[in-house]
Amino acid sequence: MKSWKHTLARARANPRIPLAVVAVLLLIAALTALANRADQETDARKSPEALAFEKSPDDWLAHQHKASEFRAALDGQQLAAVGLANAQPGLVLYTLKTGDKASTHVPGCTSMGCAGTALYALGDKAAQAGFALVAVDVDPRTVSRRLVDLIDSLLSPLLLIAAMVGAIVVATKLQTGMGGGAGKLAERPELRFADAIGNDEAKAALNRVKAFMHDPAHYAKLGASAPRGVLLVGSPGTGKTLLAKALAGESQANFIAVDGSYFTASFYGAGVAKVKALFKLARKNAPCVLFIDEIDGIGRRTRSSEGGGAESELNRIINRVLVEMDGFEALDNVVVVAATNHESHIDEPMRRPGRFDMLVRLALPTLPERKKLFELYIGKVQSDGSADAAVLARMTAGMSPAEIANVVNKAASTAAEARAEKVTAEHFLRAIETHQLGGEVSSIKELFSEDLRTRLAYHESGHALVGHWLKAGLVERVTIEPRGQALGVTYITRDTEDPLYKQAELTSRLAMMLAGRETELLVFDSVSTGASDDLKRASELAIDMVGSLGFSDAFGLLSVAGVPKHLLGPDIQAAVLKEARALLEKSQATCQQVLRTNRARLDALAQRLLECDVLSGEELKDLLGDALPLHAVAA
Repeated sequence: MKSWKHTLARARANPRIPLAVVAVLLLIAALTALANRADQETDARKSPEALAFEKSPDDWLAHQHKASEFRAALDGQQLAAVGLANAQPGLVLYTLKTGDKASTHVPGCTSMGCAGTALYALGDKAAQAGFALVAVDVDPRTVSRRLVDLIDSLLSPLLLIAAMVGAIVVATKLQTGMGGGAGKLAERPELRFADAIGNDEAKAALNRVKAFMHDPAHYAKLGASAPRGVLLVGSPGTGKTLLAKALAGESQANFIAVDGSYFTASFYGAGVAKVKALFKLARKNAPCVLFIDEIDGIGRRTRSSEGGGAESELNRIINRVLVEMDGFEALDNVVVVAATNHESHIDEPMRRPGRFDMLVRLALPTLPERKKLFELYIGKVQSDGSADAAVLARMTAGMSPAEIANVVNKAASTAAEARAEKVTAEHFLRAIETHQLGGEVSSIKELFSEDLRTRLAYHESGHALVGHWLKAGLVERVTIEPRGQALGVTYITRDTEDPLYKQAELTSRLAMMLAGRETELLVFDSVSTGASDDLKRASELAIDMVGSLGFSDAFGLLSVAGVPKHLLGPDIQAAVLKEARALLEKSQATCQQVLRTNRARLDALAQRLLECDVLSGEELKDLLGDALPLHAVAA
């Protein structure tokens, strides 16, 4: 009732509406009258026989006869009138002289004619026999069939349209986040900071966020600004997502996680709608940690000259994120935690106070932290207990927690493929080799001649022996199995991650690098190209020691690295190279002395390496022997 009154009120207020309605009604009436007039004029031009057929076609169609009966009636001159259907060639409606009505379908007729059928030259036969022959417009279908076909013809496009509309609606909902990953709110994580090994500095910084989420009212009471955005910056695999989950677990908050690509959409404006829906969901489920991974996907604002509509839409998404963060109240108890590997890709407005103003850097795990990580992940597989987590930690300097987890998983997978009962230390060591050297044992191993294997064994044994006796580090493993670009590898690690290197340690490393070449020269009285990379790295280290690190007699306290390039003439360059060469030659002499003194150990180590390809653990330590102090070796 109210709607009618509202409609009448609008009609009175706008007199054009009734006029438009009247005009439409008059147009419909005129078209209807014109159609009726056209039908009358068409019927006036038809014969009485044709009108009779078209008026009640069912009287004929209800009596279907065989084509042979029609031919017999034609030959017997019993036909009074015949109607040929225009819409369906071969359909015949006919009336006998007795008044009986019937219909038939003569096969062989097409829209091109009825040659060779009973209807061929039917006009001549009608003139001879004296029956009426007319063309008629009839529909041979029954009433129910016409209704079904009508519904079907209307329903098919309607279903297509409905399917298209439905697809658009579903796509729109997905694009706006109604059916996206954020719609599934995660349970409150059980993780705690203790579960995220390492990054103690980052955890200390996040304790401020934890304190706020535990008691936001206290912050509001004191007038303190609540933390709104935290930016986690770190290399891939350093545990940014894990730390965000641990923050939610420590804060007893809900956790929603999306990434930068979540906000992209095919429809203009859908990305902004997704931002609104996401922040609405976060407020609804407060306390909440809203985690946006890879935020650099939307973090860099573009200029209008840099692109078209896509860039403009991205800027609008960034603006909406900032507006939503500016709208946070202290009691909303929502904190946005974003993660990125590329800090430089984050736009400055996103870093200003009140937005992502808390920067937390995550670092790669230290030696003790790597040891704890190996203990954690090894504890999750069926290990035989032979693996030494300390050794594994020393061999994996620079690895992220994700890479360590992958190494342990690789070891377990290799053990499973070999149908082993337990995962052994050898499985873990081989997994580390695969990760660091870039692949499994190369098939080129089968092509190695015995002479080549012997040369490789002595080459790697020389590295190991000199490195051990000069205390360049801990010799963990020696292998002559080719992996990646390496034909053999000697793993020498430090028992500490002290960032400072003493001159004696670097000098020992120079001798260790040269040891492979010197061993080949000692044993085979010739050298090979296998030492090319060793010489390159040794030369780089010697030049750095002389020119940059202050280990130079010629330059004293002067660092060549600090001298402007226009002052570095050929004489200075020649002096650096001369002293670096002298340093290499001194290390070469020390290396040769160690090899000659320990020739028996060198031979034993090489022979054992030829037998088993890989040496590690206690057996390797026994073969290397107890190293003497450096001054004793030099003597």
